[in-house]
Amino acid sequence: LSANFCGAGPVVHYSLRDMSRTLFCPASHLWARLRRAPAGGAGLVAARSAWRVEVGLTVHALEDIGDVIAVGHGPTAPGNRVEAGAALLTLDWEAHRVSTADELYHTQWALVEGAHPLHSPFGGTLLGLCSDDDARRLGPETVLATLHVDRPGLAASQLVGEAQYLAAVRGVPPGRFGRESTLHEQHSIGGHRAD
Repeated sequence: LSANFCGAGPVVHYSLRDMSRTLFCPASHLWARLRRAPAGGAGLVAARSAWRVEVGLTVHALEDIGDVIAVGHGPTAPGNRVEAGAALLTLDWEAHRVSTADELYHTQWALVEGAHPLHSPFGGTLLGLCSDDDARRLGPETVLATLHVDRPGLAASQLVGEAQYLAAVRGVPPGRFGRESTLHEQHSIGGHRAD
């Protein structure tokens, strides 16, 4: 799988002081909250700068998901390495939509079902995945996966800042359950306040 999984264009390099913030992946509408972690490496391997990264979905991604009914975890168990683009989990959901309506306001509803995959935006060590209970309360602050990522893995991810994310999704239609103005009415994306 390609290292530019997020499809954000040229790689953006962040300095160490930028690493305690939330970044975004425009292609998959996910957020990644980065926090410094102890450096990895032991024995003959040199220590590298590393980050603990929590991953969740932005408001735009949530507009495409109904009520989560189950979580299917990917093939990688916590404690093992995942590559960029690897499946971490799948959110199975269902919702109701108006299927027909007439001039007398008789409305018929249809059940809509789907699955929303979450892929890792970078390579690293998978530390944990959300539970079914957490996913059923899915919101813009819900942490779906936690990873340990070193500097090369993070640099290859092509995550962008909030302003770049908003510019990238400007003009993108809302999700199937969103309204036209939802994204632009938000004071924050993915539940995170703008800097």
